[in-house]
Amino acid sequence: MQTFHPADGPATWTRASIGDFTYALDAAMRAELAAAVRTLDAAGRLADTAALGRDDIALPLLDPLLARAVAAVRDGCGVALLTGLPVDALTLAQFTAAAWAIGTRFGHALSQNARGQRITEVIDATAEDDTPRMYRSNLELRLHSDITAMIALACWQPAAAGGLSYLASAGAIHNAILARAPQLLEPLYRGFHYHRLGEEAPDMEPTTPYRTPVFALRAGRLSCRYQRAGIAGGHQARGVPLTDREIEALDLFDTVARAPENRIEFTLGRGDMMVVNNYAVLHARTGFTQHPEPARARRLVRLWLDAPGFRDVPPEFNLMAQNGVPAQPGRACTYDFKALYASDPRASGGVPRLEDATS
Repeated sequence: MQTFHPADGPATWTRASIGDFTYALDAAMRAELAAAVRTLDAAGRLADTAALGRDDIALPLLDPLLARAVAAVRDGCGVALLTGLPVDALTLAQFTAAAWAIGTRFGHALSQNARGQRITEVIDATAEDDTPRMYRSNLELRLHSDITAMIALACWQPAAAGGLSYLASAGAIHNAILARAPQLLEPLYRGFHYHRLGEEAPDMEPTTPYRTPVFALRAGRLSCRYQRAGIAGGHQARGVPLTDREIEALDLFDTVARAPENRIEFTLGRGDMMVVNNYAVLHARTGFTQHPEPARARRLVRLWLDAPGFRDVPPEFNLMAQNGVPAQPGRACTYDFKALYASDPRASGGVPRLEDATS
């Protein structure tokens, strides 16, 4: 049997050990950021916010705080929660530009879908999209990592109820599996086929012909890529049934990941922005209920970010030709996750609702 070793370092944390990961903007930083985006707006430059670069948005007061947050995401615990972003004094477009400005300090934005969008909104679009990506629904998002180096979520408006964020350390999950059933790490290191959701290029297969590892160790760092519904869908579509041993490994991963001692949870409030290292930390969200007034609907600005030399990971971590979802004109998500979640949990790769886990 292959020998596996415990992960270590600041990104391997538990609920008891993570410490403070909050970075609060003070009044002067908040005013600086608000003034910067208002100036850009007055100059007509928010018509294409995604064209703005770091040098277009000078933030001398805020940059030292953001530098510490960047270091924490890249080389520390893997998460930074920024609080106190200006909201009430800004329009939604200006707030989006403020989130974008902060994102430029962490890296460059990736396309998040086949439409090539580098700025998206986390909303409930189930009435608009036939097969919405999960982030465009009010459904529970189970613990997973996205196909990017970092994800950033900035809250414009929270839900009336629900929408709680969960985070778990990939290193802590790995170590718990190593302690409980080390033989089940082998299928996780071997990896799985993923469904590409219909957003692949015309010359690509609907699923990955290669296996993407859940855990990979490179340059002394453990990295993780995990989305169980995508795994289940990929294996179903390829006609490659998951083995009992693989399902046992995935079940244990989910059990460990959602255990209270291995997770933290919080609600993103108005003006909060979370940035997560997608190779080190998994994230989830409970289902949510909207406010009855459309103007108060839950709405978050979402960015996928990467940076040169961010981390050495296997090329198989990219489910497409590169990190993110390269623009594919005329294509869109065609995979119905809601139907997958509604089927037999063991066949689909579903897991019990986060709310049902012991807390």
